[in-house]
Amino acid sequence: MDRVSVFARRQRIKNLEHWTLYAILVEAFFLALSPQIAAAAVMFGVITWFLRKQIDTRYKLRSLPFDVPVALFLLIGAISVLLSSARSFELIYNYCTMVGIFGLTYLIVGQSIRTPSQVRQVAQALFAAAILVVLWGYFQFLFGVDAADIKWTDPEAFPELKKRVFSTLENPNVLAGYLDVFICLALGMLAKAESRSQKIILIVAIIMFAACLIMTYSRGAFLTLLIVLAIYGVLQDWRIVALFAAVMGVIACNDSTFINRIMSTFSFSDSSEGVRVGIWVSTSAMIADHPFAGIGWGAYQFVYPQYNYYVADPDITIYHAHNIYLNCAAEIGIVGALAFFWYFFGTMFMTLALNSNERYVKGTTALSDYIDKLLADSDFFRYLTELKAVIAARLSAFSNEFINLLPFGKNKPPPKLKKSRKHYREVVHNEDMNFSERTRKKFAEAEVPAEEKITDAEKITTEEKITIGGEKISVKSVQIKPPEESAEEEPPPVDLSEAAELDEQKFLDGFKLGIGLAFLSMALNGFTDDLLFNIPSSMLMWQLGALGAAIQLQGGGSHEKDNFAGDD
Repeated sequence: MDRVSVFARRQRIKNLEHWTLYAILVEAFFLALSPQIAAAAVMFGVITWFLRKQIDTRYKLRSLPFDVPVALFLLIGAISVLLSSARSFELIYNYCTMVGIFGLTYLIVGQSIRTPSQVRQVAQALFAAAILVVLWGYFQFLFGVDAADIKWTDPEAFPELKKRVFSTLENPNVLAGYLDVFICLALGMLAKAESRSQKIILIVAIIMFAACLIMTYSRGAFLTLLIVLAIYGVLQDWRIVALFAAVMGVIACNDSTFINRIMSTFSFSDSSEGVRVGIWVSTSAMIADHPFAGIGWGAYQFVYPQYNYYVADPDITIYHAHNIYLNCAAEIGIVGALAFFWYFFGTMFMTLALNSNERYVKGTTALSDYIDKLLADSDFFRYLTELKAVIAARLSAFSNEFINLLPFGKNKPPPKLKKSRKHYREVVHNEDMNFSERTRKKFAEAEVPAEEKITDAEKITTEEKITIGGEKISVKSVQIKPPEESAEEEPPPVDLSEAAELDEQKFLDGFKLGIGLAFLSMALNGFTDDLLFNIPSSMLMWQLGALGAAIQLQGGGSHEKDNFAGDD
């Protein structure tokens, strides 16, 4: 093959790779703004990825950590649709469009993102969209969203609650879960950030997300964030917890409605809690009747009327079980749910435990070893260890001093002289004093360091007579100025240009930790709401899961360097 055709082939491969990356970036940016555009970007990315795979003979598929459970989940989901009693064209269409998009997102992100710069570009697209979502939420809060008209609150329990923002995500609870994810991602990167400018930017972003979270008045998402912050504070940095507590204190003083709504979680005064319990009872009956194949992916709204033990209003459609664990087991059966949660929790533990040195994976032979390594790297537990050592040393010193005071104790050592920082006085005898010539010469030739020399103006001289041995002697008292204490250096000003200078490994470690915390928040939110029923939230979960797998291969030493083209 001539050199021109080889060059053209390489250029085509390079272009296809770039187009696939652009498709992933478009999906990351638009998944919360326009799911339709995000889905179209996924389809375009799959086409360009497939063409590149066909042209590039050196391109190899790589095995991701959880390919097996993902494949099982997709297969069992398809079987559940075919065996569902509510089987219809709509059910098949929903499965192919929704689950198909999720699986294709996992495929192209996991197979295409292979360098730290690509991970950083996807992260930037995700955060850019999140900032727009938050700003639109602020706009809604300032200019009004009547929550009573949309029936997102119980007017009898919360008559004063009139606004609950939802931004571009259709529901306040879904928006709250989305914000929890991005707060967790920012927390993970904050744990690994080194420059002051990066830390300031991340803290400001966390405060922005948290403020919008409060505007949703979502109790479950807020309590989830508290749990995640408590875990993060113990394992990483307790100051973040203190900062969050201070912010919440300010809010409590200015928004009693939010505090009352949070406290209502423990009083069961809201009708939504009773409705959820009734739905969970109905869902449990579904699982008991269809334990293996389930009722069919996406068939919950069609099957629920047969199990409607609580919500008897036929005009109200229940789309999901408000619990990710029950909903998943009801729709695709227990085996399918186990496959999904194998992927879900496997990704969470992988991203929380693994770093560039694999300190929690390699060399760990038992759970106790894992816990010991985890505690050894925790600032909180390291602080407790140091505090214990200091307390032990103080108690030991106190006991020794106490023994010395006893009659049979050791002799008390002489007290140590404390250094005084006061001005000291040098006594200079009158010239009439009878010094020998050798002594005078010795004092005259004594070298004084330049920084300790004083000028006549700096001398504060007084002449007085003192009595020594009954004889009055005339002396001059010269007060010498001690060396000035060096002033503390002021911290350097914040240089925002440092924010763009990211250490690749630090960024990968931080973003990976953030993904683990994000999956933890989704798992906790899943007890009270099935946030993955929402298409943008599910697309975000699958994209983050694939990114976590890609980062593992990059940081774990298994990364295969890409060859864009080869000579035929």
